[in-house]
Amino acid sequence: MTLVSDSNIVNSLRAAQSGRNFQKASATSKGAGTFLSLWKTAGLPAAGANPPLFSAGSGYIPTKATTGAYPFTNSATNGHLALLRAGYFGVTPHTLIIYDRLWACSGFGTVITTAQTVTTPGTLTAGRDPNNGLDVEPFLEVYTAPGATAATWTVTGTDALGNTGVTWTYAHPASAEAIGQMVPLTPGTASSLGMRIASSFTASATSGTAGDVGITLMRRVAEIPVLAANLGDVQDALRLGLPPIYNDACIALGLLCTASPTGLLMGSIVIGEGA
Repeated sequence: MTLVSDSNIVNSLRAAQSGRNFQKASATSKGAGTFLSLWKTAGLPAAGANPPLFSAGSGYIPTKATTGAYPFTNSATNGHLALLRAGYFGVTPHTLIIYDRLWACSGFGTVITTAQTVTTPGTLTAGRDPNNGLDVEPFLEVYTAPGATAATWTVTGTDALGNTGVTWTYAHPASAEAIGQMVPLTPGTASSLGMRIASSFTASATSGTAGDVGITLMRRVAEIPVLAANLGDVQDALRLGLPPIYNDACIALGLLCTASPTGLLMGSIVIGEGA
């Protein structure tokens, strides 16, 4: 897709799919500096389900057809589109994150201290991951709140350079994460980059209360900040940087919070391709 001139952008906007609204209910977060998934939050798109258990052996790659994904029409020509405009409004200050949910599993127990290995993890969809994992971020996503005993949670996998056995870690604090919270994983190996394959999860100590966490691999598409209460923002194609949306992408929403977001979370997205 080539969008390099004013006329290209104007024609793309003219031919773009109609802007579709999204609306999510308020959610409870752990406060400032924490990430929150809206995957299972009620609204439009509808709430999604927990992804398959890590032991399922298949079904780890969600698409635009998966309940919970933002709806759009695939490109019939060059195989990918671009985000051309995005608007967002929130009651509390935070940042909206629009991302492609590339791969996800659930079911890791936080009271188990032996390695829990993903059954047949497979590889990322090539058409949605043209950089072989370089821009893919690994997160842990909380489906059932764990206990509050501190531990190091370690995910082992394959990085963007093809190195296997690479580790990413998260310091689980003596404070239980909230349901829906997403926690970023920090590379535990100096040379590791983005994650290409997630292989296993290990907790250094039991969390005390049984929790259910999963691994989510995501590629960010755009961020829209709400800088003050009840303040909205609309970003056009140039401000967004024309981020690509690939066919069958599972477009989902998340937040970087400053407090628990209250009130309806509302916005719209316009997706289109070069003309």
